[in-house]
Amino acid sequence: MNMDYAESHGTAHDAARGQGNWTFACVTFGCKVNQYETQAIREAWMRAGGREVEEPAGADLVLVNSCAITSRAERDARNALTRMHRDSPSSLLVLTGCAARLVADFVPRRHAPVPRPDSVFVQERKEDLCREDVIAHLVQLACQKRADTRSAIATSDVEDAHWKDLRDRPYPAMQIERYKRVRPVLKVQDGCTHRCTYCIVPLTRGPHVSRRPEEVVAEARRLLQDHAEIMLSGVNLGQYGRDNRAFGDFWELLQRLEDELAPEFAGRRRIRISSLEPSQLDERGCAILAGASLIAPHLHISLQHASSFVLKRMGRGHYSAETLTRALERLQKAWPVMGLGADIIVGFPGETPEDVDILCRFIEETPFTYAHVFPYSRRPGTAAAGFAGQVEKKEKALRAAQVRAVVADRARAFWQARSQDMNMALALDAAEGHLVEGCVHAVDAFYTPCFISVASLQKLEEGAGRREFVRASAQGVCEKGVLVEI
Repeated sequence: MNMDYAESHGTAHDAARGQGNWTFACVTFGCKVNQYETQAIREAWMRAGGREVEEPAGADLVLVNSCAITSRAERDARNALTRMHRDSPSSLLVLTGCAARLVADFVPRRHAPVPRPDSVFVQERKEDLCREDVIAHLVQLACQKRADTRSAIATSDVEDAHWKDLRDRPYPAMQIERYKRVRPVLKVQDGCTHRCTYCIVPLTRGPHVSRRPEEVVAEARRLLQDHAEIMLSGVNLGQYGRDNRAFGDFWELLQRLEDELAPEFAGRRRIRISSLEPSQLDERGCAILAGASLIAPHLHISLQHASSFVLKRMGRGHYSAETLTRALERLQKAWPVMGLGADIIVGFPGETPEDVDILCRFIEETPFTYAHVFPYSRRPGTAAAGFAGQVEKKEKALRAAQVRAVVADRARAFWQARSQDMNMALALDAAEGHLVEGCVHAVDAFYTPCFISVASLQKLEEGAGRREFVRASAQGVCEKGVLVEI
């Protein structure tokens, strides 16, 4: 902490005490890592005297935690700022996340003013939003804005005052005690240095950095005490430990979690892995997965494509579609049933209809249970933005629809198979107040989307579904997954 800054502005507690109770709202876009970081900020702001409100309108502080992975994600952040300016003009708007670095280039809607936040915290400074002195300063700025004592609040007021002592810091000092949603995310790694030709993340999040394994184990134990399932997440889990060889790699981290936590939690809790690279699934990695009792039999693969030509153009020529096939063969004995998802990009520059056919055939021949299919999004500052052979927007949409139809067939077939299970172990995904067509969403070990009626949920004891698995039987298939009853 910068003591000069703290002494001149006081602590957040002092600010809150002098200005009355203050309120805040959080708006989060993007990945699981962003959700984790929002939770860390939420807890810090609550410790500092803040009270969270669901609706941003009227809150003293509004946090927009943004994403920039696609042009649509960036647009979502811009539009959120526009809404906040309109609906909550007296709130202090704080922008962070990956789009924060791009805010100077935000393009407004037609005939609309350029949306600007009151304060910007670029991604590598996001953790400062958990600092007591920073929170105090933001509360004071919020009070000044409400009193209309300043016509504008310059971003540099926050940046230049107290960040000079935080250069070259290690892994972000963020942790959580709880989680707003039911299934917590546990962040273990940040940043990426791979530089895929389409990806803006290295430009917005910086190089890879890893969390100390003992901190990961401690937080996992704490979260597993009160949650049936947690998810290990990072920007690129394959780069875990590369910044500090003493930490070991991701597989060593996973083995340590298994060794230290399985005796206490195996059979009652589970750990899910958010996303892996196909190249990570070597013989050693598959052996660790096969021998683990805490790890859910589910993989989400950052596949992106199945055409070798497209993968090389993406800067991902270090693996092939066959890499995943070989890994699945290694896992099949231990995981005869498994959930298998993937991230897929279609319409990449230079992609041909024949490349799309290769991708569709691979999906048909591989036991995928779902996939996230994205049309290629041209991002400024990436190599692919300058590639020849850019695919027209309409054609990208057609190709995405073609691939999604194949994925949907695979998903429905898996749901049909899961609809015969009379002893499902479910982890609720959201509280009762967050309903999907009148049902509460849950997932089984294989990440099957399951839907429980509110009436059925009333059979549960208080806290069940959060602390313990919900035991349920499948009743059939609906448009979005499997219907279950307790």
